[in-house]
Amino acid sequence: MKLGFVTDIHEDINNLKKAFRILEDSKCDAVICLGDIVGFAIPFYKNISERDADACVKFIKTNCMCSVSGNHDLYAIRKVPFSKAGFDYKENWYLLDYEKRAALSRNKIWLYEDCEIPCTLSDESVEYLAGLSEYRIIEAGTKRIFVSHFCYPDFTGSHIHFPTEAFHLKNHFQFVSEQRCELSFSGHGHPEGCLLTNSEKICNPGFGLHQLSDEMLWIVAPPAARTSRKNGIMIFDTDSMQIKLIPL
Repeated sequence: MKLGFVTDIHEDINNLKKAFRILEDSKCDAVICLGDIVGFAIPFYKNISERDADACVKFIKTNCMCSVSGNHDLYAIRKVPFSKAGFDYKENWYLLDYEKRAALSRNKIWLYEDCEIPCTLSDESVEYLAGLSEYRIIEAGTKRIFVSHFCYPDFTGSHIHFPTEAFHLKNHFQFVSEQRCELSFSGHGHPEGCLLTNSEKICNPGFGLHQLSDEMLWIVAPPAARTSRKNGIMIFDTDSMQIKLIPL
């Protein structure tokens, strides 16, 4: 079975459609979105004149087998994450003054008003984003796969942190194992190529074809959006245990 992965679209409707043309040509059996369908921060993204948050949400809803919620998706609808990863979101969090929230967060979680451009979403798209799970378990052939925008316990990527050593993923691997999965796929990191982590090391394979080992792995897919980094998509073949990273 071939699974296509798109993630970190960030309102780039043209790149999203380009990604799906490649996935269709590659004869993927299903496509999974790993979150951050929306969210446009001026310093990072290049398609300001073409951004279309609502079109991206509707496209994902129509064309993906499933999607999970990313931190920018939550912010767009002013929803706090269910998996709070130890942070105390005060009641009516988004109704609090920005300066008060900034003081409370103490650089622990992302705040967006300083660089995020507000997006326009239809009621249908808001409802879709609000209904997304923070993680999903996919039955693909003989494989049971865990997908989320980021790693345990911060499945949506709402915290300001990123693992830099393999041991930082210990709790993530334990949680994934409890779900009877060995492979987990995420977005959020915007790698050029992908990030591939086992119990011993984090590596950054570039674009191309890579053979996966038969062990617990956390794999971070490249972003679809046009940014200062190379973007792309990922295809996972459950039979050959290979991932193919294709630049856009």
